[in-house]
Amino acid sequence: MAKEKVRNHCNSCGRNTWHDVEGMHTETSDPDDYHCMIDHAVVKCRGCEAVSFRKAFHDYEAAYPTEYDDWEVPIDVDIFPKQNKASIETIHLPKIVKKIFEETCSAYRDGALTLAGIGFRATIEAICNDQEIKGKELSTRINNLASKGLISKKDSTRLHSIRFLGNDSAHDIKTPSKDNLAAALIIVEHLITTVYILDKQSKGKLEEVIQEYEKFEDLLSNKLKGFNSGDELPLQKFLGKDIRLLSGSLKSTESKLNEQIGKKDFTLLSFGKKEKYLDSKDELQHYVVA
Repeated sequence: MAKEKVRNHCNSCGRNTWHDVEGMHTETSDPDDYHCMIDHAVVKCRGCEAVSFRKAFHDYEAAYPTEYDDWEVPIDVDIFPKQNKASIETIHLPKIVKKIFEETCSAYRDGALTLAGIGFRATIEAICNDQEIKGKELSTRINNLASKGLISKKDSTRLHSIRFLGNDSAHDIKTPSKDNLAAALIIVEHLITTVYILDKQSKGKLEEVIQEYEKFEDLLSNKLKGFNSGDELPLQKFLGKDIRLLSGSLKSTESKLNEQIGKKDFTLLSFGKKEKYLDSKDELQHYVVA
């Protein structure tokens, strides 16, 4: 015998799918008290076969006539376990940031909207603490996140909106709407992604701009492995296409390299002649591979 089926949201598939009703219990109220019916059902997704619990509240008291001379009964459906609101992984987060963010998402998921509003503000505070962002007030610390280069100025403007939302929730006991919190979640996830996730996920997979001199030496040392001892060439030839990875001017980087060679702190190269190379406009310092 075919099982009854119902359209239901599947947390695993992330969308509404057909579900088989594996079992159901129905309760009907006394119409003289309040006319309603509650269906409790165990349902299984026909796609991924994930099992969930479905509670459907049929509110006959709120029924209304349709254009087809029929009555429409509003149905309020709850699915358990409830869908996780967060769309990012928290594995890369520091322990305290992870804890506060996940608790906030749980509050949001379970309908504790005032606590969720406070929690999103607290998540920003936790990130500022972890990143050692100074300031007595959160407003100052948000601005300092931008001045330190962790976020853009536009991002900081959005974070101030969450600061307002959190303050209203905490001090005025004002419950934010679900739309407020949906927007706040997107902003906080973007902050978390920018500060913690992007660098870890892209590390070693994409070329990165070199900002520290020590990393330049690492790059140069690796490039020199492709040359022979005694080769005498300008720095540009050793670096090749990877010269584009340098942040700032080549002249300042080369000046630091010359200083290190002079002090014999970098021994893979020694000074060579100074002359034009190929069709260079100026004379270039040449270096000899050790």
